[in-house]
Amino acid sequence: MKFLSLGIKKMESFLNPIRIRTQNIKVLVTGATGYIGGRLIPRLLANNIKVRVLVRDRAKIQNKSWINNVEIFEGDLTKVETLKDLCLGIDQAFYLIHSMTTSEEYIELDRLAVKNFVKNAKGLKHVVYLGGISPEEKNISDHLRSRIEVGEILRQSLPTTEFCAGPIIGSGSASFEMLRHLSEKLPIMIAPKWINNSVRPISVRDVLKYLVLSIDRKPCIKMDIGTNPMTFKDLMLEYCKFRGLKRYVFPVPVLAPSLAARWIGLVTPIPNTLAMPIVKSVINNITGDISKSHKFFPEIKTLNFNDSIKSALDKTKKEFIETSWNKEKITFNYKLLQHRGRFEEIRISKTTASTNSLYKSFISLGGANGWKAWNFLWAIRKFIDRILGGKSIGEPDRDNLVEGSLFDCFIVEKIEINKKLLLRMNLKTPGEAWLKFEAIEDSDCSYLVVSAIFEPKGIWGYFYWYSILPLHKFIFRDLTNAIKSEAEANI
Repeated sequence: MKFLSLGIKKMESFLNPIRIRTQNIKVLVTGATGYIGGRLIPRLLANNIKVRVLVRDRAKIQNKSWINNVEIFEGDLTKVETLKDLCLGIDQAFYLIHSMTTSEEYIELDRLAVKNFVKNAKGLKHVVYLGGISPEEKNISDHLRSRIEVGEILRQSLPTTEFCAGPIIGSGSASFEMLRHLSEKLPIMIAPKWINNSVRPISVRDVLKYLVLSIDRKPCIKMDIGTNPMTFKDLMLEYCKFRGLKRYVFPVPVLAPSLAARWIGLVTPIPNTLAMPIVKSVINNITGDISKSHKFFPEIKTLNFNDSIKSALDKTKKEFIETSWNKEKITFNYKLLQHRGRFEEIRISKTTASTNSLYKSFISLGGANGWKAWNFLWAIRKFIDRILGGKSIGEPDRDNLVEGSLFDCFIVEKIEINKKLLLRMNLKTPGEAWLKFEAIEDSDCSYLVVSAIFEPKGIWGYFYWYSILPLHKFIFRDLTNAIKSEAEANI
C-alpha cells in the first residue's frame, strides 16, 4: 500500500497544474516564439496572469492557441527605437532571449539586446532569466560565455532571478531531438572523448515549474537547476535502454567540435548552426550546484532522467493525437514531413461532399468492405503478420466505434463524429504506425485529409519506412480518391 500511495502522489505531481498565489499582475515574456517561451505563456494564462509578449513579427505566432489571450508588442531588442513603452504597466518580466547561431556577431547582438532591455525595464519589480550552468573548467565556449554575461548584466542592473540549466529534456527541444536521433539511428557510435563529460539534464516540465513559481518569490540569486548529473554517453545509453535498443558507444580522442557538429547535422534534423553550440556546451563538465534551488524551491521534486524521457515521448504522442487540421492551415495538396521523431505523409483533397459523407466513407473502410484501393496489398500485409504471430484483426463495429475498438488491422485511438478518425496499426512493425482521416468543413466545400504516420524504432524502423514509401504514393493517393468519390456519389 505504501508503494501504491507513493505512485499516486508521483502521478498527481505529473498531472496537477502549477498554481501560484500572485494575482492581478501583468508580465512580459520575451522570446515568445522560442521553445521555452511558447510553453511558458499558456501556464501563465492558466494562473490568470495577464501577459504581454515581445515578438519581432506577430505573423510568427498566428497559429498559437494563446494568441487572442495576450497583448502583443512588436519590437526588436537589437533596435532600441522599437522598444518605447515595452515595459509600461509591466510588473515582472521573463528574459528568454539567446542567440543560437554560428554568426560571429551573436555575442555582440546578445550584449546589445540585454542592454536595450535594461534601458527599457527600469522600475520592474522582478526579472527572471533562464541561462546555462557554468562549466567547471575555465576554457568554455563563446555561447556559454555569452549566456553567463547576459545574466551578469541583468543581475547588476535589475532585481533578477537567474536559473541556470543544462540539457533540457522535452518534446521538440534541440538537446532531446539530437539525443533521440543519434540513439535511434546509430547502432554503433564512434564518439569524441568528451562524451564522458558530465552534464545535469532537466525536464522541460521542471524548468517551467521554476519559471512560473518564481513569480511568487522575491528576486533571488543565481542558482543551478536540474536532476542527477550523468555523462552524455549515459544519457544516450539510458534513452536506448528505455526504448529497448541495443547500442554501443566507443569514445575516441578525436573529432573536433566542428566535425562532430557537422556529423550531427547530417544524421539528425538539427542544423549545423544549432548543433555547434550544443556540442560546444558538452565539451566541459557542466554539473553545477543545485543546493540553492533546493533551498529556495523545496516544493519542486525534479523528474529523474528516465521519467523525463517518458514525459517527453508521452507529450509528443499526445500533441500528435490531439492535433487536428483546419482550413486555415491548408495550403498544399501533398506534403512529406519529419517532425519530432515521426514521419508524416499528408494528402489533402478538396471536395463537394459534406463532412458527414466523408466521415461515413472512411469509417466504412476495412473488414468485409475491404480498403477501396489496393486491397490485395492490405490482405498480403495482414497475411504476413499472421505468419509472424501478430495481434488480433477484427471487423469494425461501425455503429459503436470508441477509442480502443478494433478496426480491421488497426485500433481506434481517437474518434470525433463527422470529423476525425485516428487509427493505430495493430500489425508488427519496427515502430508505431497510424492512419488518420479528417473531414474539414469550409463555406462552399469540404476537405479530406489523409495522413500516414510512422514513428520508427531504431535503424530498422527507418529502413522499413523508406522501403514502403514508394508504395504509399499509389496506395494512399488512390485511397484518398476512392473515399472522395464515394462521398461525392452519396450527395
